[in-house]
Amino acid sequence: MLTELFRKSHQFIKNNNLSYKRYFIKKEGLEHRLSIILGARGIGKTVTIAQYMSKYLNTNKALYISLDDIFNINLSIYEIAEEFELQGGEVLCLDEIHKYDRWSIELKSIYDNLPNLKVIASGSSALEIHKGSHDLSRRAVVYKMVGMSFREFLELYYDFELERLQLEDILINHLEIADFIIDLLKNKELKVIPLFKDYLRFGYYPYYQSMPNSALFFKTLKQNINTTIESDLLNMFPSLNGKSIKKIKLLLSIIMESVPFSPTLKSLKESIDVQDDRTIKEYLYRLDDAGLIKLLMKSSLSFKNLDKPQKIYLENTNLMFTKEPNIGTVRETFFLNQLSNYYDIQDSFDTKNVYASTLGDFLVEETYTFEIGGKNKGFEQIKDIPNSFVAADDMEVGFGNKIPLWLFGFLY
Repeated sequence: MLTELFRKSHQFIKNNNLSYKRYFIKKEGLEHRLSIILGARGIGKTVTIAQYMSKYLNTNKALYISLDDIFNINLSIYEIAEEFELQGGEVLCLDEIHKYDRWSIELKSIYDNLPNLKVIASGSSALEIHKGSHDLSRRAVVYKMVGMSFREFLELYYDFELERLQLEDILINHLEIADFIIDLLKNKELKVIPLFKDYLRFGYYPYYQSMPNSALFFKTLKQNINTTIESDLLNMFPSLNGKSIKKIKLLLSIIMESVPFSPTLKSLKESIDVQDDRTIKEYLYRLDDAGLIKLLMKSSLSFKNLDKPQKIYLENTNLMFTKEPNIGTVRETFFLNQLSNYYDIQDSFDTKNVYASTLGDFLVEETYTFEIGGKNKGFEQIKDIPNSFVAADDMEVGFGNKIPLWLFGFLY
């Protein structure tokens, strides 16, 4: 059994061990005995696993198994792990773990009974590690992986090495930082604004690089949206059925037509024929957790699965270009996405994040108020608010509290 799996595993590493390493593999050591990488489809989890496994390329000490492979559908991951460890195996990598019905109990058994074996598993953003009595929260270290930042886009496509920034660095030193980056780009005869427009359109998902044209990229992106709802959510949440999946797809379609969407639960319930608030909130929460939408909440005291969001955005700007988007909404979506990701990947237990603002577009860390707009955007709406800023598109360099929008793509 292992011989064929080893052959596929070695081929997998050779095919997917790309030279560019994203923030995730540089930042996370994955040294715990049970690491689970969660993230939306297409953001690079599989390539990250291949890059981690590359140090074992010419040995049989690491084994990769895709649980999305039809030929592996009847395998028992515990039995494989047991045999693999007996033969000297050290690292077992399980991709698309959410496609395996018994993933929770068997990962628990592997962790408890095979202490010399390290397991790295990847799965949907919507993966829950609390499953009845098979609680993995005390055993697994869970990492969230997100799509590419604008900084990573420049590194991948134009061979730069660029430092990640802290939000405070941007707020205080944005003039000097922007000048420095623009000079780097000039050395390669590049301009930041056209590159930023490219990123907004196709730069969030690294697999665009392997596509022959943008039309095919957007075709696969639409397929990923359907697969996330029809397959991943259905696999993870048995309470969902064909009827509820159709309603979730209809809900997403309504949101995509109207972003940024300011929801009233009554109208949403009527639109998709749902009777109670709890169900509509659950559907919204599932779409957010699956990496398809972003729920903008009122404050750090709000819970996405319990409270009504103030606004609803698509999760990233690339999703918006499956149709003709509104440029103002694109700008807001970019800012929300990059800031949310910046906080999501930090190892902290505080409540820093992006929230709705009653006076501006966004309230960050419940301290900084931001208005988002084009290069002519002024401070009229927020002029009397302390710690207020404008993030302006179509500007290479800002001034005062007016900061180029593209610079917020350097936060991770």
